Amino acid sequence: MCPSVSLAVDNAATGGIGTTNNGTLTGGDGTGTARVTLNPVELELVKQARDQSGTVLPDNTHVVSGQDLYFVLYVDNPTPVTAEDVHILDALDESAFTYVPGSMQRAIVPSGSSNAAIWSAAWQNLTDAVGPPDDSGSVLDTGGPPAPDRITFGADPTQTNQTVIVPPSSMMAIRFRVRVN
Repeated sequence: MCPSVSLAVDNAATGGIGTTNNGTLTGGDGTGTARVTLNPVELELVKQARDQSGTVLPDNTHVVSGQDLYFVLYVDNPTPVTAEDVHILDALDESAFTYVPGSMQRAIVPSGSSNAAIWSAAWQNLTDAVGPPDDSGSVLDTGGPPAPDRITFGADPTQTNQTVIVPPSSMMAIRFRVRVN
C-alpha cells in the first residue's frame, strides 16, 4: 500500500553559484536535488484481546473474574520507508483489568502478517521499568487502584522509554497480560 498522492507535500529549496539560481543546493554546483516530496502515512493502531493460546476474542466475548487475557497492539508499516519515533499509549480500565507485571513483549513481523504469524513471532521481553536502564516500553501506576495502568511504547515525556521505529514493510506488535477484575 502506497501513501496517498493527495497527502504528498513538495518542499523546495533553491540555490546556486554566485547570483545564478540553478535550482540545486548540494555543493552549489548544479548536482543536487532541489525538490523533495514527503509522503506522510497515517499508521493504524490495532488492539486485540486474545486468550492464553493466542486466539483472538471476538467483540463482546464473555470473560470471567480472575481470567488472564493478552492484549496485543500492533502498528503495520506497509510503506518502503521507516516509520520513526512511533508513540503508543494504552490506558487500562482499572475497574475491569489488572496488568500482570513482567508480561510486556515486542515483536517485528512482515507487514500484513496474519494473526497466527503475529502470535508465533519471536517475542522480545521488555521491562516494566520507568526510567533507565530502559527499553522501548514501560508501565506506570497513575493512581486509583494500586496497580500499573498507563502502558507506553516509544519516547514519552512521562515514562522514559527509548524511541521506537517500525522498519519498512514491517509490523511492530506488542503484547502484555491482564487479569480480569
